[in-house]
Amino acid sequence: MSDTWLVRAVAVEPWARDLRRRIHSNPELSGLERETAALVAETLAALGLSPRTGVGGHGVVCDIGGEAPGPMVALRADMDALPIHEATGLPYASQRPGVMHACGHDGHTAMLLGAASMLAAARDRLRGTVRLVFQPAEETVAGAAAMCAEGVMEGVSAVFALHGWPGIDAGVVATKSGAVMASTDTFEIAIEGRGSHGAYPHLSRDPIAIGALVVTAAQQIVARRIDPLEPAVITFGTFHAGTATNIIPAAATLTGTMRALSPAVREALPRLLEETARGVCASQGAGCSCTIRAGVDPVVNDAEWTALAVEATRSELGGEWIAELHTPSMGAEDFGVYLRHAPGAFLRLGIGNEAVGHDCKYDFNDGALVHGMACMASVAERALEAAARP
Repeated sequence: MSDTWLVRAVAVEPWARDLRRRIHSNPELSGLERETAALVAETLAALGLSPRTGVGGHGVVCDIGGEAPGPMVALRADMDALPIHEATGLPYASQRPGVMHACGHDGHTAMLLGAASMLAAARDRLRGTVRLVFQPAEETVAGAAAMCAEGVMEGVSAVFALHGWPGIDAGVVATKSGAVMASTDTFEIAIEGRGSHGAYPHLSRDPIAIGALVVTAAQQIVARRIDPLEPAVITFGTFHAGTATNIIPAAATLTGTMRALSPAVREALPRLLEETARGVCASQGAGCSCTIRAGVDPVVNDAEWTALAVEATRSELGGEWIAELHTPSMGAEDFGVYLRHAPGAFLRLGIGNEAVGHDCKYDFNDGALVHGMACMASVAERALEAAARP
């Protein structure tokens, strides 16, 4: 009992908590994580490890080799913060106005560093190599692709991530096989109408009125053209048109996001949206152009590796600390990019009923750190054993 990952995590917790709060006080936006990456690299080096920096931007990669040869599994944490002004009033609140860790990436980074210290001190338990992946630019869903393009997933048999989650009791690990997070792609619809004086609307092809029709018609795509058993979302986020109250403008631009849990629905949404927008505009005598920008895949957990992660966590923490997710989230995460290269699982770590993510009063619950570190270490060890079997 004295050599369990949980016992080791309890011993490491004060150190990991201090690291977490230090990172929280010094947040950096996506693509600007220089100081965070330097702190991660310095911490790993102090553990006797050899981190690689500058991977896919400010990413840090570090391998922990066990005493016995074997396969490689990866653990991923994200490091970037959000452009939000913190309003927690905490003594370790952000020291950078307009930037804060409002999604728990400070906790993710600290937990992976804590797991690193535990794994590095227990190489005799490892049959193979654990690759630690500290990723930049998750919030812009650009970091995973950049790191994978530089070979971070080469030789990896399985990959795992642990994400803090409000609304789940602190310390509870929850997951499910299949889709757990949605894809996300963005769109821009440019409507080319005809301007006029506000007093003479009959002389115009009003792009504002036409745009309103496009927004309304687009909602029928999910309601009537997608299987109701397949979740999908089309959200309009901006509608730009006009310069004055008495001028009907000549053009309008609408932007938004499309989300899905299945690759088939994701593939269908851009075509259906463009057909709808062009059809509405043509019926009103206006032109239309659509630009689709691909985002990230849905996060789809592999059944076998998810079951392994659940069993490893249950055996380490106890059955009361593991829960099955009943529904996925329509939020997006670029962890799906790693899953193109190797199967794995995305796990949620409960942090209690705190403020929701991306809120100015959000703070990662330090009370969840111990279970998070123990979960990551135990999953890595168990995954190496499974990957080594013929």
